[in-house]
Amino acid sequence: MSLRTDLYADITGFLVAKCDADPDEISEESDLYYDIAIDSLDLVAMTQTLQGAYDISMDDERIGSVRTVGDVLDLAVSKIETKATA
Repeated sequence: MSLRTDLYADITGFLVAKCDADPDEISEESDLYYDIAIDSLDLVAMTQTLQGAYDISMDDERIGSVRTVGDVLDLAVSKIETKATA
């Protein structure tokens, strides 16, 4: 599996478990707030989970600007790739 696929599975798994989201209705275009109804605490918990699992750091400002599942995915992939080349 690719890094992006693994991350997508982790993000989707979190959203299903914590936000009672329907996995069949989650896509990269899904709006975290309107489609999934995530709250700010769950968003922080999700990013903390990703940070721990992938040993990365995501700053609060960037986390606050994400709107879609794809935004979270892109941010995490970027952080992982940056870490790998450092």
